[in-house]
Amino acid sequence: MSRRSVIPALFLGVVLLAGCAGGGDDGGTSESPSQSTPQSTPTSGSSDPDSPKDPGRPSRGTSGETLPATLDFTGTTVSGEEFDGASLAGRPTLLWFWAPWCPTCRGQIPQVQGIAADQGGDLNVIGVGSLDSAEAIAEFADDVDEITHLEDVDGALWKQFGVTEQSSFVLLDADGAVVFEAGYGGTDELDARVEDVLR
Repeated sequence: MSRRSVIPALFLGVVLLAGCAGGGDDGGTSESPSQSTPQSTPTSGSSDPDSPKDPGRPSRGTSGETLPATLDFTGTTVSGEEFDGASLAGRPTLLWFWAPWCPTCRGQIPQVQGIAADQGGDLNVIGVGSLDSAEAIAEFADDVDEITHLEDVDGALWKQFGVTEQSSFVLLDADGAVVFEAGYGGTDELDARVEDVLR
């Protein structure tokens, strides 16, 4: 079975219905309270993969500090290294959920790179590629400098953050709380929201 077939059919169906036209920014944003807390799903770092995380109950980090539920995840970078969401604690974080075949996602590269270049000392900027093979995700990531990219072939992180369309952004404050979400093409407010969270 190919790695592509691992993507859950329902997840892929919802994303495909959302569409990814070649057009630009449509300005749509979403700040739905129902998406402000990640979905309760197991992560690859769980000791018991059949027991879902409780997003209402923060975990403990390695040094004993309370870890926000939004940062309680593990992943793999496009270069194959392990990534721990706990490493993002203490600074605001911008998560960019993209697909390698999405022209809107590709069109957002300059904006995301600009945010990373201007705010990288104070802001974590993490790309989360999905909806394709690991090879295609890595190829897209090669075109985006200065950003850590995670390979999310099976869509686990997309599901954890309630993301159902590409391209989407989730902005977390330094405490790990979701302060802004933008769905497909909705990046008009992104720069201003990043500025706000860094004040």
